[in-house]
Amino acid sequence: MEQLLGTVASFMSRRGIAAHVVGGAVRDRLLGSQGPRPGASEAGYRDIDIAVSASVVELADELAEATGGVAVVMDAERGHVRLVVEDSSADGHQWLDLTWDGGDFDSDLARRDFTINAMAVPLDRWAEPVKDALIDPQRGADDLRDRVVRETRPGNLVSDPVRLLRAVRFASQLEFELDGGTAAVIADNARLLGTVSGERVRDEFFELMAGRSPADAVRELDRLGLLDQLLPELTAGRGVDQPREHFYDVMEHQLQALELAGRLVNRESRSSDPVLSRAPWRPEFDDYLGEVIGDGQTRATLLKTVALLHDIGKPECKSLDPPTADRPNGRIRFLGHDRRGAEMARGLLHRLRCSRRTVAHVSLMIEEHLRPSQMSTDWARPTDRAIFRYFRDVSPVAVDTVLLNLCDYLAARGPLLEGPEFERYFEMLGDILSRGLEPEPKRFSADLLLDGRQVQERFGLQPGPEIGRLLGALRHDESSGAVRTRAEAYEMLARLLRAGSIASWETLIETISKRTGSARNLIRLERCRDRGADVQGGHAYLGSG
Repeated sequence: MEQLLGTVASFMSRRGIAAHVVGGAVRDRLLGSQGPRPGASEAGYRDIDIAVSASVVELADELAEATGGVAVVMDAERGHVRLVVEDSSADGHQWLDLTWDGGDFDSDLARRDFTINAMAVPLDRWAEPVKDALIDPQRGADDLRDRVVRETRPGNLVSDPVRLLRAVRFASQLEFELDGGTAAVIADNARLLGTVSGERVRDEFFELMAGRSPADAVRELDRLGLLDQLLPELTAGRGVDQPREHFYDVMEHQLQALELAGRLVNRESRSSDPVLSRAPWRPEFDDYLGEVIGDGQTRATLLKTVALLHDIGKPECKSLDPPTADRPNGRIRFLGHDRRGAEMARGLLHRLRCSRRTVAHVSLMIEEHLRPSQMSTDWARPTDRAIFRYFRDVSPVAVDTVLLNLCDYLAARGPLLEGPEFERYFEMLGDILSRGLEPEPKRFSADLLLDGRQVQERFGLQPGPEIGRLLGALRHDESSGAVRTRAEAYEMLARLLRAGSIASWETLIETISKRTGSARNLIRLERCRDRGADVQGGHAYLGSG
């Protein structure tokens, strides 16, 4: 980075153009001079903002040629150009964001969001000790020392309302406090967050969730009135009582789950926690949770996001059973809240303009978040078949959902948690992960007990896609151990073919409803239908289960 900055500094100097490093890079350099801080980013070392006194857009091609990089015009109106240059870093590149200062550098600094981001250093002095070359008209260095996030000048936050959310994000990431006057401005203007584009809100929200203390940040959003604007689906759970097995109301339960998820994915916090340190954790999970899924977010950040949202369907699904001897006030139920919550999450994430992969990842976890704890009774050892079906159905997020279920369980019990109970529960989850992540036995990939020709001859079928669907169902049942002999294979296929006389989804769903009344089977069938499968695929899916 030093070589790139030197090249750009020489380029600007030869043309008589003033250039200053501004914003986060200066802030983080100063924080680094005070010692490492857990919330400080690496922006000062890999991507740097530079304010220049000329139109960067007009210089873009020359700048790219001089540095051997690529200049991308990000915003022609604001004169914002991103210069990207290959290097040997983990990501293979480094970049500079150059923006025209409007011809008035002092006013440019004053327009910035917070005092700690309104400091600058001349580009040609960046290699010097930062304090020796600091330009700080807003006294941001004092606020850094006092660990305060303060509005640069009145009106700057409301001029760009995403800054209302950003203030909380910075305070959380840097472990600073909000200045009292700044907090009052945010609370008075929280409604303006609704005017910000979904993409910008999304980016700030995920930055906040990626931090070390997202639960504290969400509580601060709530205190300032921003949470009702950002996540009304979450605040709808405020004061919604739960069954006696739960210690908290619906909203507080989700905040507790978020706090647990934040500690779980952090190696230091996990190892020092008396309960989480005993959780079923595998060394490879740390790298696994670092995988980027969608919108630049890792599995760890999305796990925390789902922990915060996993029960948003409960308020709409709440019902009360009649009183009984052991429950004189009746029993609270939330039937179908997992599926309803997944639907609501999809709507929420679409509102934030999230990618399809992010939406699918989050909604599937919410829809299946109860499933790991439903594989057995009283935390007994689940069957091979139950584990196989779980990893088959939830494979993209199977591990993530087990970890979510763990946070959900601990958050539900709260201070009511008892050692022997959670130890049995942890053992069950560990067993699910251990067996579910084992390499498949050789028999999983071995030849089937029956081939297509034998199926045709036995049942008088003609060649076609029907044979493939039947063999797919057979492969599943062989892999899960439900079918072990040719006789069992023929019987299983016969059942599927008998069910094949039901010709439409509507008839199939109605028949299963009358026959079993199983809500889970109905949900599975409707999921098949909604995913575009034909009715025979529904027979095979249900029959194989």
